[in-house]
Amino acid sequence: MNNYEKEKRYIFICWLAYAVAYVGRLNYAASIVAIVGDMGVTKSQAGLVSSFFFFAYGVGQIVNGILSKKYNNRVMVFLSLFISACLNVSMPLIGNISVMKYIWLLNGVVQSVLWCTLIKTISIHVSDEKMSTAIVVMSTPVAAGTIVVYGLSALFVKIADWRYTFFVAAAMLLITAFVWFALYGDGRGDVNFTVPSSEENDSEKKSSGISAATVMCLVSFALVGITNGFIKDGINTWGASVFFEEFGISRSFSILLTLLMPMVSLVGATFVARIHKKISSHSLMDLIFYAISAAVCLVILFALKVHSLPLVIVTFVAVACLMSMVNNVVTSVYPLDRRKIMSSGFVSGFLNSFCYVGSTVTSYSLGAISQNHGWNGAFVVIFAVSALAVVLSAAGVITERKEAAL
Repeated sequence: MNNYEKEKRYIFICWLAYAVAYVGRLNYAASIVAIVGDMGVTKSQAGLVSSFFFFAYGVGQIVNGILSKKYNNRVMVFLSLFISACLNVSMPLIGNISVMKYIWLLNGVVQSVLWCTLIKTISIHVSDEKMSTAIVVMSTPVAAGTIVVYGLSALFVKIADWRYTFFVAAAMLLITAFVWFALYGDGRGDVNFTVPSSEENDSEKKSSGISAATVMCLVSFALVGITNGFIKDGINTWGASVFFEEFGISRSFSILLTLLMPMVSLVGATFVARIHKKISSHSLMDLIFYAISAAVCLVILFALKVHSLPLVIVTFVAVACLMSMVNNVVTSVYPLDRRKIMSSGFVSGFLNSFCYVGSTVTSYSLGAISQNHGWNGAFVVIFAVSALAVVLSAAGVITERKEAAL
């Protein structure tokens, strides 16, 4: 097999692993509106389960980002997918929300291995010529996995039970684990595109090339990542609940409507690479996306006030698409663009962990806010977070200019 075919293989299995992993992590959020009704728990109790996952995943991203350069990629990704499959099976069998949050916390721990390891795999095994393709491809697994899991959830809530979503996710994770292990191979004869001599020498070069401005850029993107996770997972987790509670739509159809968000996000995320060709500054791209998001949030508040379901759907889809684009910039485009001076695995893991800080806060807090102040109050908070992100992105633009001037 020539290098070109090997590069395509690595891109494919990295995409597959992360897309399926998303099915095995977002199935709880996709089914939360049915779980609340079936188990008789409050929204804040149900949201706490997702918060446990996001907390473990976020902390794990930092740890694994640091340690990922020592990992055996083939083994670690296999184990992550395999153990996640086992935890997915146990979730519907427990039936106790207090225990479920700890199972989902463990799922966050084992899945936190994935993103930094997959980005590291791409940075090692994909050439500069093929990297733009890899960036486009890796912008889509989140949306693809979300589409699959919300589709499964809507189907099973309608015809059977939300628990089947977890069983199917477990089967997909298990199959993907063995596909990964088989297609990754033993790595013999592969070209390492980031280690020209020895890994230690390369690490020394990368360390010596990190400036204070680069560190400030990382801090800027970390803060932007928090706002991204808050808005993105807030919409994903509670979108179906808004449709169900505000407009009286059935639980299954509410989940089905939520499918529109990842479907459009899938298209939007693929445009990031094209936009990046026109706008080199990562922070400037984020600033534009967040400015539009803040404006759309105002429209959401108006749509809730006039009780317009079509307008709510369109605006939800728009915000979800914009947050998917920001997430792609922060966790994929920026780390891979900086692969010559920093470990892509570390940078992606580090920034992704901060995205999940926002996710941890939003799952519980928006559920609690909506109980006390309604969904109007929740979206006032989302608007405020979008406005804050505009300011943070503007500061990031200045920092990136200083970095580029060095």
